[in-house]
Amino acid sequence: MTAMIPSSAGRVHVASYGRVDQPVVVLSSGLGGAWFDWDRTVRLLEPLARVIVFDRPGLGMSGPARRGPSLAREVAVLDAVLRGIPHAVLIGHSMASMHVEAYARLRPHRVNGLVLLDPDTETPGAGAPFDVSAVVAQGLRAFGSRWLGARMTRRFGHSFRNLLTAASTLGVTDPAPADLVQMVYRRPGVGRAVLAELASYPGQVATLERLRRRRELPKVPFVVLTAGRRVWPEHQSLAALVPWGRNVPVPGSRHMIQMDRPDAVVMAVREVLRGLPDR
Repeated sequence: MTAMIPSSAGRVHVASYGRVDQPVVVLSSGLGGAWFDWDRTVRLLEPLARVIVFDRPGLGMSGPARRGPSLAREVAVLDAVLRGIPHAVLIGHSMASMHVEAYARLRPHRVNGLVLLDPDTETPGAGAPFDVSAVVAQGLRAFGSRWLGARMTRRFGHSFRNLLTAASTLGVTDPAPADLVQMVYRRPGVGRAVLAELASYPGQVATLERLRRRRELPKVPFVVLTAGRRVWPEHQSLAALVPWGRNVPVPGSRHMIQMDRPDAVVMAVREVLRGLPDR
């Protein structure tokens, strides 16, 4: 089932799968992602949970953003997605790991567990990073031609997305139909939304750092999945934010774990569901 729901940041495209009497799992995409990036994971999760996937404002099939991306905006979007749902397990990929962590700190009673998929490698406590790609995005937004950007997105947006997806997976066939990818990523607004998200990255990191000093994480299962066999000290530090946090490497995957190893995502969700607190 799909729907467009209102939020203070713009209309949000939401897709829901599974029975309403099952535990709720919400999937949040990384930078510039779309709901169909999760198709393989959704198919495996559907027997276990009611699965909700959404597109942030400006991305996927959502409406234009009414305000720029920020941690406060993403918390408001999650509030809209979870309207009427008492609590859920939140899964955030890459940049969205910050969004779900912030939500858990600000709305602890709404969160049953957290799973972070290959989150950004910023060591907790390090402060706002100097990110070259964010600086480039800020420059393009400040000085680039909106007309030129729209023209480039219409012509090459889907090709750029396909290149990034190929580089972020181990040769797994894209689960999304080619015509759907073209329809979404050739929309001029999507290109602008991706640049805005990238430009906002250092600010979101800094906001989360301040929030970590003020609000604790709830005592719910907390799992950090790292793509590949390499152990990242930053991911270990992230899992160590709480004594019960776990960092699990996922061999046979690159950054898009939800495409390469959806089974690993499901195993993490099973672990979280087994540890659900009484509500």
